[in-house]
Amino acid sequence: MKVAINKVIFCIFLMQFNSKFYSEQLNAHEYVEKAHNDIVEIIQNKSILFEDDPDKFKKEISEAFKPIVDFKLISRYVMGRYSKQATKDQIETFSDVFEKSLLDTYTSTLIEFKDEEIRVLKPDSESKHKDKAIVKIEIVTSTKVYPGRYSMYLDKESNWKIRNININGMNLAKIFRNQFYSLMEKKEEDIEKVIKSWATSV
Repeated sequence: MKVAINKVIFCIFLMQFNSKFYSEQLNAHEYVEKAHNDIVEIIQNKSILFEDDPDKFKKEISEAFKPIVDFKLISRYVMGRYSKQATKDQIETFSDVFEKSLLDTYTSTLIEFKDEEIRVLKPDSESKHKDKAIVKIEIVTSTKVYPGRYSMYLDKESNWKIRNININGMNLAKIFRNQFYSLMEKKEEDIEKVIKSWATSV
């Protein structure tokens, strides 16, 4: 299951390369499908850079990743009730740390994506809200098929952004929140200590 989750995060990395060109023209399902169809081409273009200059590769991913994922929204959710007792600086710092932890953990997954397939399923019906969408997917491995979905919304600039991912019934935002709460207990609810240890603990 961890492998399946890694693959989905990987696809989010890929989706950002197309966000500027497609988000305003396509609906959420079309946008995700177009992004996934470009996976092979992107791997071919970026795999050599990863091997030759991993730091530069990570920097490119980081700069392009920001437009498609709302890190501030997700990280605020991850902090949950503790965000109310956190300072503005702590909230902003955790957002940065949260983003970096994902990048550091999943960048190498780009190179490992070879035999797996991610299918974007057609919507069951039209969304009641033009600015929100649930995009259902299937992660196909050599042994299993995992159902999943992206929770997306259209921001003020008409760009589709991911605010949560659910894989095989597992809510990734809630998983991260549970990890944050666990660290808060271990660190005696010291937010500063939790932020410092987040990257190495997750």
